[in-house]
Amino acid sequence: MNGGGARIWVTAGLAVLAAACGGGESRVGAILPLSGAGSIYGQMAKKGMDLAVDEINAQGGVRGRSLAILYRDSRSLPSAGVEAATQLIDGDGVSAIIGDLLSDVTLEVAPLAEKRQVVLLSPAASAPRLTQAGLYFFRNYPSDALEGALLAQFASEKLRLLDLVIVAVANAYGQGLKESFLRYYTGPNREVHKVINFPEGSPDLASIAAQIEEVHPDGIYLIAYAPDRQRILQELRQRPGVTARILGTRDSRDIILAAASLAEGMIVPLDEYDPESPDLAAQDFVRKYRQKYNDEVPGLWAAQAYDATRLLAMAMDQAGGTYGQDVQIKLSSIKGFRGATGATDLDANGDVARYPKIFIVQNGAFVHYEQYEAAQSPPGS
Repeated sequence: MNGGGARIWVTAGLAVLAAACGGGESRVGAILPLSGAGSIYGQMAKKGMDLAVDEINAQGGVRGRSLAILYRDSRSLPSAGVEAATQLIDGDGVSAIIGDLLSDVTLEVAPLAEKRQVVLLSPAASAPRLTQAGLYFFRNYPSDALEGALLAQFASEKLRLLDLVIVAVANAYGQGLKESFLRYYTGPNREVHKVINFPEGSPDLASIAAQIEEVHPDGIYLIAYAPDRQRILQELRQRPGVTARILGTRDSRDIILAAASLAEGMIVPLDEYDPESPDLAAQDFVRKYRQKYNDEVPGLWAAQAYDATRLLAMAMDQAGGTYGQDVQIKLSSIKGFRGATGATDLDANGDVARYPKIFIVQNGAFVHYEQYEAAQSPPGS
């Protein structure tokens, strides 16, 4: 994910110990960015997971045992994520973990999970490198390789942008998405005029806007987590010399629109999940979420984490417990799971193939770009 835009881990040989220590519970771990730069995502995900646990336990739990999640805070830091994973595996004896949401954290934790044969299921980590993370890594959120290719082709073929500036956060998420975009942004006279990499949380984002204004591109591809994205948009909007089309990255719809007028006109890829969707599974999730959280509308990361929790519980139920190797086998064979975020089929690499659609922010709402384009065409054209 977005880190910038999410986990339950079950360790392999410790399932029996986990069940015993849990006093009749099926215990799994979760590593989430509950504080730090990714906390907006982590807090949202935890609500979705808690709702899923309520549902699962109301339906009898996992093989008659109630499901319990042991939450640990990665603090949005890879080192803290590894420390949390070690505590969950060695101290708590879990054999499955949901997390992390951030790609940088997940990339550090995945080798430990693989070595210990602990299932690691991420609801949001999207770095392309995670496709090769091992047999025990899974994610129900698509790789940025898909998003980068789609947006590059859209920028080149539909928008016909000839002169781009890429602004990318300098972490696994930003660099992976940037590289995927560069691979597919091709065509006559197409040029990426400048690539600006910046550290997450940088205090000096005004200089980025100044560099962009100097080169007058016709397009800007902005790869950043929500807090930095909003600050960069603010800097760009204050410069009348910047007239470029702005392309953004996938995120929860409510988080993007929280930027208000700053996001107006931004072109973004969005996932299938929409709180207002007529899809029955999505409607059911939204209704239950609003009942639990005082009418709050659930965002994407709550839905992703909700589905991840249910996926893991299904695999554990089919495996007859939490033993890591058995759960890994069952997750590998899941096809046609239908959740709040749509259909989920996990491939041989533990990835899900799900292509976003392109929208534009218009008057504070998302409009499918094809509809927007049609409305701009003169009658009879």
